[in-house]
Amino acid sequence: MKKKEGKPDFWKKAALGGGIALLTAGIFYGAGAFYYRERFFYGTQINDIPCANLTVKEAEQKLKEKVEDYTLEINLKEGKKESLSGKEIDYTYVPDKEVEKALEKQNPFAWITGFFHAKEYTAGENITFDEALLKEKINAMDCVQEANMKPPRDAYIAFENNQFVIKEEELGTAIELEKLQEKAKEAVGKSQSEISAEESGVYKLPAVTKENETLKQQQEVWNSCAAVTVKYTFGEQTEILDGMTVKEWMTYDENGNYVENTAVLQEHIREYVNALGEKYNTAGKPRTITSTSTGQPVSVEGGNYGFLIDARGERRQLFADIQAHANVEREPVYARRGAAYGENDLGDTYVELDLTAQHLWYYKDGALLMDSDFVSGTYYNYGRRTPGGTYTLKAKQRNQVLRPAPNEDGSYDYESPVSYWMPFNGGIGLHDADWRWNFGGDIYLYGGSHGCINLPVSFAGNFYENIETGCPIVCFYR
Repeated sequence: MKKKEGKPDFWKKAALGGGIALLTAGIFYGAGAFYYRERFFYGTQINDIPCANLTVKEAEQKLKEKVEDYTLEINLKEGKKESLSGKEIDYTYVPDKEVEKALEKQNPFAWITGFFHAKEYTAGENITFDEALLKEKINAMDCVQEANMKPPRDAYIAFENNQFVIKEEELGTAIELEKLQEKAKEAVGKSQSEISAEESGVYKLPAVTKENETLKQQQEVWNSCAAVTVKYTFGEQTEILDGMTVKEWMTYDENGNYVENTAVLQEHIREYVNALGEKYNTAGKPRTITSTSTGQPVSVEGGNYGFLIDARGERRQLFADIQAHANVEREPVYARRGAAYGENDLGDTYVELDLTAQHLWYYKDGALLMDSDFVSGTYYNYGRRTPGGTYTLKAKQRNQVLRPAPNEDGSYDYESPVSYWMPFNGGIGLHDADWRWNFGGDIYLYGGSHGCINLPVSFAGNFYENIETGCPIVCFYR
């Protein structure tokens, strides 16, 4: 029987092939372990940067390139932006051995796992930058130039539609330079890619907002003042005192809070009423009339006729109006009144006493109603001379006895019964004089009265019936 050959050779060859394969695999695996002894496994990322098959130096170079390709974007109001590159401020990556430590954590013999499981590491991105350059670049930005910044506006009170309203504050675009420098420094230090200037609080803010309690209280006080409107009427002329003025008369503390101060308010009222008097009082002021005798203008000074505001009464009334927040139209409180408003406060009804001509003209409603000669006070006896000036007829009385001041014993130097007595200046008045036969001319120079206006009896009665109390009496020498 023939012996079989070849089978042992197969197994020998198979064993030899397997050994070679194992040896080759081992050499390959060992070569991989040797290779990854100084390199990162396949699938490795450091700070999201692929670092497969890189050495520490190569990985750090990639980190450096990524880090130093830095730009800080500053988002501003109105959609504007400013940017700052790392190169402008010497922004530099500084290795800190974190990458090296990451490599040390690798087991070179486990390099094959990198093909199946990605590995991620985080390393500190330490940087340095030039703070002086940072400030310089910030200072040069358009957004911090004075011409480009709109300052904030505080909330304030405005007068609109007869009331005070709070106008909302405006934020503006003005930047506090030091704050922007500080926030940018913090952002660069943390390698932030952008910051919001508004959220970072670098914009200048208004000192007073619409929610300010002091402002609200001031609005309330001023609105109470705004309700005050006193419209003074002086004929066709008017003076209006409104809330805009009254609010300035109020007292406020250093924080703007209203403080009740009646004394200060009263002083402002006093000044205002005095100013009204200066402007509109006519009592005692010179006035010009046209002389009937000559047709020429005559300036008449003295007397008590005319408009005279009762300062005390008006102050009292105005204070009450302010306290009541009144809205009124009225005349001022008068102590005395003229017949008409305007330059000619005499009106069209008055008595003209020309003491030089010794003649009287009585005009009523602009027309001459009656006239007469008279005798006035003795001119060359100063104590008896009839004074010039403009006065008002105070009263009309019948059947009076005119007497001077009594002597020490109670007697009188004279007693003169009259039928028609019409006083206009203290003890001086117009009256009938039945003891005189002649009137007018030069009688008054040496033989005049004690100061009164002596009228013919035939004229006095009719004059008495026509004239009314309050009628202006104008006395003058030419």
